[in-house]
Amino acid sequence: MSQKFPSKLYSRKHPFLYDMEVVLTSHRYGERELLEQLRELGDFYQTGFKDVVRGRVENLEAFLQELEKGNIFTLSRVVPIEKSSIFSSSRIVEEFCKAVEPLLEKIRKGESFSVIVERRGLKGAFSSQEVARDVGTFISKVLEERDGEKPEVNLRDPDRAVIFETLGRWCGVGIISREMREKYFYLKLP
Repeated sequence: MSQKFPSKLYSRKHPFLYDMEVVLTSHRYGERELLEQLRELGDFYQTGFKDVVRGRVENLEAFLQELEKGNIFTLSRVVPIEKSSIFSSSRIVEEFCKAVEPLLEKIRKGESFSVIVERRGLKGAFSSQEVARDVGTFISKVLEERDGEKPEVNLRDPDRAVIFETLGRWCGVGIISREMREKYFYLKLP
């Protein structure tokens, strides 16, 4: 499985036009139908993981609006990816902390947060819950130093959800606000 963005895409558009990477999860056995339904909305491709699609879109808001209008029944969830990289499972916490640190400006003083790690592949290489806890501790310390007060962790309905999606050794991280989750059906938490 190649970790780079593939040259053969499902869309005829050019990849350099796209500024937002996304990871989409289909309902069971819906991956192929989902790829067909997304064809004109960006560049999408199979990941090698069942019911998981990666892609790029021009504009996240416009993409989400099209999804809402299109009634795409095979789609379960969308995670916008703001930063991605290849990681080492032996240094995962350190690498995830380094990846998320520049994005923490999106979490404002007084906002609650949660950290979610969705692992696909690398079975037994690390615990998603332990990594989420350790990265959450790091984020809490950074925010407390910045804001002068300890931030609230809210696992059920945070103001900002920090989501790490791993596909083998590839990892993408995005932060989704409660407002965006309320506005767009497909931006739900796992």
